[in-house]
Amino acid sequence: MTTSLSGRHLVRFSAGLRAHRATFSLNDAEYADQILKISLNTFKKCVQPDSDTLSLKRHTLLNILANAGLNPRDYGLSIALPSQSSPFGGYHVSDYDHLCGRFFLYRRSFLTARNITCSVLDIRPSESHDCLAFNELHYYVSDSGARDEIHYSGYVHMNQERNVLSMPAHFEGQVRLTLVQPERLGKSKVKMRGAVLTFGNPKGYWQPTVSCVFVDGPVEVKVAHPRNLCRTILEGSEEHATLSAEMARVEEHATIMTPLMWAKLQAGATVA
Repeated sequence: MTTSLSGRHLVRFSAGLRAHRATFSLNDAEYADQILKISLNTFKKCVQPDSDTLSLKRHTLLNILANAGLNPRDYGLSIALPSQSSPFGGYHVSDYDHLCGRFFLYRRSFLTARNITCSVLDIRPSESHDCLAFNELHYYVSDSGARDEIHYSGYVHMNQERNVLSMPAHFEGQVRLTLVQPERLGKSKVKMRGAVLTFGNPKGYWQPTVSCVFVDGPVEVKVAHPRNLCRTILEGSEEHATLSAEMARVEEHATIMTPLMWAKLQAGATVA
């Protein structure tokens, strides 16, 4: 028994599969075999169909949808996938409209922690998955004087019982994870506090680096390019003092740093 996709549903299915493929550093053959459990030819047929109609055996299409975390309803299919939880947490996007929009993301500079960088975080409903998607743009001059521009994107994972947004980003074999807890202020304002685990080289070589982050928005600022909203807030300015106080709150209350807990425990034991 075969199932067919055509027209806009086929276009959307191919786009969704390509987006999932892009999150893996495997080659096409490895991705098809290890992740989708299909042949390379079938994978190519899905992402680059020869015509405006794609026909696959029903169980093959079910496996592709399930293994890629794609929702059959998004492609006009009234079929049920094998029982499994959503890789993104199974939340309903409509319940989190207040998290959609453009935000400013602040963190202390990696090299000295003296200045604060302001980056742009965009959150929106995904066009290919039943979840929210995000894009981050970092464009700043580092404490060493070097100009950096980095783009991250991915999907928002959320456990509905924990109220924590997980935003993993994959780039050339690197995995970067931002975890934040949102606080809704009225109908239109949201503040999010948490931390990012990434790679930095403050000691002259690359190593895991953790930094607390503060997210504020949504903001209604129209610019030609979000790059124009990114900047570095220098130590000594009034804005830096305000943001530094926010960051201090995040560092003390919004995240748990086990090395600091251990240090306090040892200090208490010494005093005793």
